[in-house]
Amino acid sequence: MAGNRHNCCPASFQAILISRWLLAKRWIIYALVVLPALLTLSAATPQETLTNSTLKKDLRVVIRGIDGIELTNVHGFLNIWEFNAKLVESVPRLRYMHKKAPEQIQAALRPFGYYRAVIKSELADLEKYWQVAYDVSVNDRVPVASSEFRISGDGSELPEFRELQELDYFDPGQLLDQQAYEEVKRQLQTVATRLGFFEAELKKNEILVNLDSYTAHVALVFETGPRYKIGAVTLEQDRKWLNAELLSRFVELENPQEYDARELQTLQSDLSGTQYYRDVRINASVDEAAERVIPVEVDLTHLNPRQYVYGIGYGTDTGARVRLGLTGRRINDRGHQYSAEGRLSEIGYGAVASYTVPTLDPRTDYWRLRFGLDREKSDSRNYRAFSLGGEFRYRQGLWFKTYALDYQVEEFFVDGESSVTNLLMPSVDWTRVSPKQLDKRINAVNGSSLQLSLRGASAGLLSDTSFVQPMLFAKKIKTFGNRHRVLARLGVGTTWVEDFDKLPTSLRYFTGGDRTVRGYSFEAIAPLDSQANAVGGRHLIESSVEYEIPFRERLSWALFADAGDAFDSTPEYRLGAGVGLRWQSPVGPVRIDLGRSFDGPGEGNFHLHFSLGPDL
Repeated sequence: MAGNRHNCCPASFQAILISRWLLAKRWIIYALVVLPALLTLSAATPQETLTNSTLKKDLRVVIRGIDGIELTNVHGFLNIWEFNAKLVESVPRLRYMHKKAPEQIQAALRPFGYYRAVIKSELADLEKYWQVAYDVSVNDRVPVASSEFRISGDGSELPEFRELQELDYFDPGQLLDQQAYEEVKRQLQTVATRLGFFEAELKKNEILVNLDSYTAHVALVFETGPRYKIGAVTLEQDRKWLNAELLSRFVELENPQEYDARELQTLQSDLSGTQYYRDVRINASVDEAAERVIPVEVDLTHLNPRQYVYGIGYGTDTGARVRLGLTGRRINDRGHQYSAEGRLSEIGYGAVASYTVPTLDPRTDYWRLRFGLDREKSDSRNYRAFSLGGEFRYRQGLWFKTYALDYQVEEFFVDGESSVTNLLMPSVDWTRVSPKQLDKRINAVNGSSLQLSLRGASAGLLSDTSFVQPMLFAKKIKTFGNRHRVLARLGVGTTWVEDFDKLPTSLRYFTGGDRTVRGYSFEAIAPLDSQANAVGGRHLIESSVEYEIPFRERLSWALFADAGDAFDSTPEYRLGAGVGLRWQSPVGPVRIDLGRSFDGPGEGNFHLHFSLGPDL
């Protein structure tokens, strides 16, 4: 009996344990799975009731009440925006992000001074997609009640800092603009670094907003500290390339002079702009400064002394064309150079050669001997010419001044008859281009150019006739805030000549074509001979206005109107107008224009024009 009781009790106890374990298991499952689901369902609105069918729908995010930069900033702050137009993978995650959205929108609007924004949010389970909507009322921006904006230290009176100090963003009564505040901070640091205030620091930097009075206090105190100086400049060549005396002429920096990073950038640009060096590296480390004077070391890597030039192209004025050439970038350590080039096109051929010797400023000043051979046979000109001469060029401020003397022999054909003229021609050319940096002139935003030229000859001084020919060409480019651009151009010239019949056609005036009066053939506008061929005139007037409208990053439409005439006594202006396409390429604008002529021979004709090259 005892043995039976002993065997029975464990079995019953085991059954009890199993029963209790099954009951506990049910409660565990209920607690972990069923209860959260019930709680979620009980908390959800009818629009938020979640079913398995909703898990495969896209999300639409709608934000109303704001636009522009404020809306862009909200997109950046709003986590749920990242899932706009994407499949909803997790509904609980969707609900969580929706709950956080108003707070994130508030944070995104505060940099613009909106501290009382009201956001109404809605989550809707629609038939084909989820939609979250946020109606934003920004209300008033918080005004600045008081401010402290000071710049102290050695640089406080410099124009660059004074310009920032005079900004009125933080004056009492202005509306708070935190983005402007951050931009001023950035500019202060940028100017300080550029001008050599490497110990500059923000002493006070805070914006305090009182929500009760709904006002702001702005504090920005900037200490420039002492200014560093540029010390001795050492030029190190990877091999002996230019002699020390010539190389030193590239450096205009005094030792010492107040630090300005733009001066070092100019030095680098000047050396890189020569045909002597492939790589120019400037080392000017604050860590190497002694008594706040920074030594400058320039490492120069030489270029191959010879460069081969070739090109194949097409222009509506010249037809198909090809050119081949050779440039001697460096002949000796005094920087002498040579170049030779030949060209061939559908309207003629030519060859030029020159020998250049740098002078006082090797960046811009030189003596040059030159030779030229030119043959053209087009609808407007028929001549062959040989020239030999020299020129001296130098820079004075923004002006590039060139004085030249050339001897030219030209055979030309007018009205079927051949003439030969010999001329010894002195000439003067003054050109002013702004901005002076080449990279800013290729695709110019704003700028201008002015060219004044004068050439002539005197009968008896190795010349067959006497003449004087002044010319003026000007161009202006202006870009507006919407990136629309206006280009205006004017060219005028006249000739006083003893015997016009002896004046070669290469020295007469013609207009019409890609870069003058569009809508007309190349140099088709000029007095005509008995066979209705253009023979060139004594005087020239041409003008152009162009309006560019961008529609992509580097593409724009152009509307243009041109007018001009080459004439002997009274001008009969020819008008051309049309539309064009512009592409801002790395080597300058590519221009495709369709122009219509409105006057003279060929009136009503359309011409397609193509050109490539820098704006200025």
